[in-house]
Amino acid sequence: MSTRQSRSVKLLFLSQEDVIAAGGLDMAKAIECVERSFSLLDKGESIEPDPPMIMFGGQAGRRVTMHPAYVGGDVNTVGLKWTPANPDNPRTIGMPRATAMDIINDPISGHPLAIMDGTIISAMRTGAVTGVGFKYLGRPDSEVIGLLGAGVIARTQLMALKEVMKKISDVKVFDILPDKAKTWAEEMGEKLNLPVRAVGSAQEAVEGSDVVVGCTTVSADQRYVQPAWVKEGSLYSNISDNDATFETILQSDKIVVDGPRQFTIPVVMGLMAKEGLISFEQVHGTIGEIINGKKPGRESDKEKIFYSCLGLGVHDIYNARRIYEEAKRNGLGVELILWKEPIWI
Repeated sequence: MSTRQSRSVKLLFLSQEDVIAAGGLDMAKAIECVERSFSLLDKGESIEPDPPMIMFGGQAGRRVTMHPAYVGGDVNTVGLKWTPANPDNPRTIGMPRATAMDIINDPISGHPLAIMDGTIISAMRTGAVTGVGFKYLGRPDSEVIGLLGAGVIARTQLMALKEVMKKISDVKVFDILPDKAKTWAEEMGEKLNLPVRAVGSAQEAVEGSDVVVGCTTVSADQRYVQPAWVKEGSLYSNISDNDATFETILQSDKIVVDGPRQFTIPVVMGLMAKEGLISFEQVHGTIGEIINGKKPGRESDKEKIFYSCLGLGVHDIYNARRIYEEAKRNGLGVELILWKEPIWI
């Protein structure tokens, strides 16, 4: 009787509903994963190559972004986040702007472990990035939040800030569609039990805010946040593209980024670098360096800090691995067979 081991390859498929059931909406855990993935990347234990991008209609148009990454340490997982996006989707077809899928693989055999909806994972890790930033760069007595854009990105920003801010007394949100901002404010205020209100201008959202988050997809020629709007001692978290003017960024006491890649792509830092206004060597450092104690975070209550993190694949892959493990423990998902027997070896 043959005792040859099976050579079939199986993987787990997780729908968005499965991802949620496996902890996809657990912001505290998402923040833990993002913080540790920043740390591992800074230590050289993870790999974050430049993500290929296909753009179909200008900087704020349709695009497909691919984020390959390897997360080391005890995570030891390689994978890919695949994200097609069209900013017009909510308006034209009533569907999300972006649709993400995550694939994670065993780094030894290369065989796939899982393929899953990455839309929730991507949105949650985007919020978690600001949560991690606030831990190291925010003023501990911060109370007022200003959000620019009333969409999915703003939703997870507020979820993350609620996790890390001890006291929130006022949340202002501005959107170019006033009715959308009003509905968003009512929904999120009730959902998170926070005082959330829509305001009439971007300036009103920014002025007086201890934490400001740009959550839009404006193109470079639409930059609008002015230096005079930004409060002393504030944290400006830039997780979108081009909301802040160059002057607003350059007036900051500290500029913290997620890595040098920002200076090579045609948004924010890349555009400033192209004009010779800034370089990676001129910024305070990366958030990974601060987490690992190589550089200080906030050093005074008066510092204006600009924190720019435009998205790293290591965050998605770490969170995807967390969700995969939880799904296995709870019997979630559908097992798929890639092959029963390889046709060639």
